[in-house]
Amino acid sequence: MVKGFKNVRGLALERMDVLFSEASREFKKNPKRSDRYVGIALRLAAKSGVRIPKKYRRNYCRKCKSYLSSGSNSKIRTRKGKLVISCLVCGGHRRIVLKPKV
Repeated sequence: MVKGFKNVRGLALERMDVLFSEASREFKKNPKRSDRYVGIALRLAAKSGVRIPKKYRRNYCRKCKSYLSSGSNSKIRTRKGKLVISCLVCGGHRRIVLKPKV
């Protein structure tokens, strides 16, 4: 293991937390700025080799890299046991399989 890797990972995760929280706070005032914050977070994840945390993966469009806010630039539906998140900016869809109720 490379020396200092845990430090880089921790810093990258901390920075992604800050960037996604700023993106959610800025979305109402300036949506382009929140898209920019998401882009910075994605580049940071790619360069540091850290996966984006699960709580943030559904908050951006994988196609156009824009920040998604339910009701304003995305719609969320359930269909045939799947959660469908549609981006209203580019028209991209993300389908997530839901666990069946037992």
